[in-house]
Amino acid sequence: MRLCISVHFILNHRKIVLVAVQDEGSRHMSPAVNALKRLGAVDPVMVDFRGSYALVGNPMTAKPPWITQEKRLSGQGPSEININIPLSSSA
Repeated sequence: MRLCISVHFILNHRKIVLVAVQDEGSRHMSPAVNALKRLGAVDPVMVDFRGSYALVGNPMTAKPPWITQEKRLSGQGPSEININIPLSSSA
């Protein structure tokens, strides 16, 4: 099983949070769904048995437009996200 959930509960607004679930994470996703939604995930969030899931999120209340997620069923390969995120040098 590969389960990598990068969810930190002490997040500030200048964070990009990456989440990846591959192979078998369905048994462990339920407790994380609310945290993932706070980062911008939208339903359906749950990963099917042997499926994969990827999220690029942010903890801000006003969600930036680059937040995205991808979900694939078992046998469809990994969930991959390729995006450009504008970075600003201003605080």
